[in-house]
Amino acid sequence: MEDENIGDLVEMRSSISRVFEEIANNSKTTAGVSVNPESSLACSTVLACVRVLSESIASMPFNLYRRLPGGGKEIAEDHPLQEVLAYQPNDWMTSFEWREWMMSQLLLWGNAYCLILPGKRGSVDQLIPLHASRMKIVRLESERANAIGKLQYQYKEPNKPTPTPYRQDQIFHLRWLSSDGVTGYIPTSLSKDAIALARATELYSSAFFGNGAQSGTYIEVDQPHKPEVLQRFKNQWDEVHGGPGKAFGTVVMPFGFHKKTDPVNNQHSALIETRRYQVEEVARHYRVPLHLLGDLSNVRYNTVEQSAIDFATFSLIPHCRRWQFACRRDLISDDKNYFVEFDLSALMAGDYQARSQFLREMFNMGCLSVDEIRGQIGYNPLSDGLGDKRFVQVNMQLLDAFTVNNPTGAAQNQTAPLPREDEEDNDSSEDGGEDGNDGPTPADAATREALFRTTLRRLAAIEADGILERRNKAGKLQAWLEAHEQRMKTELLDAAQATGRDIEAFVTDWMDETRNRLLECHRSGRPYEEATASWTDRANLSDG
Repeated sequence: MEDENIGDLVEMRSSISRVFEEIANNSKTTAGVSVNPESSLACSTVLACVRVLSESIASMPFNLYRRLPGGGKEIAEDHPLQEVLAYQPNDWMTSFEWREWMMSQLLLWGNAYCLILPGKRGSVDQLIPLHASRMKIVRLESERANAIGKLQYQYKEPNKPTPTPYRQDQIFHLRWLSSDGVTGYIPTSLSKDAIALARATELYSSAFFGNGAQSGTYIEVDQPHKPEVLQRFKNQWDEVHGGPGKAFGTVVMPFGFHKKTDPVNNQHSALIETRRYQVEEVARHYRVPLHLLGDLSNVRYNTVEQSAIDFATFSLIPHCRRWQFACRRDLISDDKNYFVEFDLSALMAGDYQARSQFLREMFNMGCLSVDEIRGQIGYNPLSDGLGDKRFVQVNMQLLDAFTVNNPTGAAQNQTAPLPREDEEDNDSSEDGGEDGNDGPTPADAATREALFRTTLRRLAAIEADGILERRNKAGKLQAWLEAHEQRMKTELLDAAQATGRDIEAFVTDWMDETRNRLLECHRSGRPYEEATASWTDRANLSDG
């Protein structure tokens, strides 16, 4: 029956494609189950792998970018191809549905094709899906000597006797691993035995429970009977016992008939272990982590995050690059100024704690503004441009400041040029005979105080993070606090001197208050997260 189905499938496609020649010749497996790209989806593991990869590629933002003259990029919203790729590639499919279909074709057939139609949106107005089973690729002879000809795509329409030829520039082609660089291998043919064994265990399990969770039964007779008598009894037995809803039914057995049970059981055949191992085997071929297939037997929750990052790095990124270069070859005419790219930032972000730490570091280095951070977490920009500002740490120094004469990189006092005598006379006359004492103005004092508090607030945030990371390790926390105390004395030294503070006394008082607050949390049972939530508010020193 399975061979007849394969024959019907080949006749239905009626194509001379190498793809179907391979399927027809290699579909039968040792496990007794025929495997082809369409029937392999009946295997639950193959279906899960195809869904995970297809839906992951389809769900990621996919945009056309324009290269900026000074470096960087921006989404080319005004370009017609952006509408095709990011939103609607044809009249009936969304970008998500189209990419999901293309990926499923690639994962099952090794190739995915679309017909490129020009129209009102430009040279690429519609991307029409073409089934991989109907396509044959041939290489044309080149008109020039010692040159390789272009490819011609011959597509067999369902209702046409002859294939329709298309030029290479009329087809968008995604190609999997290939032996000739023209047509990709069929993944389900390369891994057919693993898929067949997984499918065979599924069918066996279904038949076993369909038989009332009992192994095969045979009837032993004491004397010979006519074949029609035996067949009639077999039909009666199957009618009473066949199917899960008829388990343990009663049947009247003629004299001399004895029921025997097949001694083989699932425990001896290691059915559960085999089914679990075949999940791993098929997942290995598609390079999909087991936890994404619902198998958590060998997964630890502290490694799931890293497994997800590995999935994005080693499974999705190769497919993304395949898409990007295929679009550059087949869809983009001005590839010097435009390119397509998937946005994997959401998949690589990690948990909220790691993501917040990353954004904090980017903000402290001036790489991101407030609005850019709000955009990454799904918030709107602040009004009136309040969030379009960047901040940097105040204790940073240029590398050029470290010289032989200044090995520490300390700021050097700039010697102002001496005023001329006529300028001194004018200044003295303008001052009206005052003593000329030009001490710090109130504005200068406020600026120095603001710098001191900014540095102190940054150190307070570092201190809060360090306490949370080591709150359950008293020895490490004590050692870290001592090191942090020395760090505060070093980084606050210049700002403290500018404001007239004694750095030793200030840092000592600060750390004493830190230890008192931690001791209070320990005694009262107050959560450290709650206590450190407002830790940076301590930098708002009283004016007194």
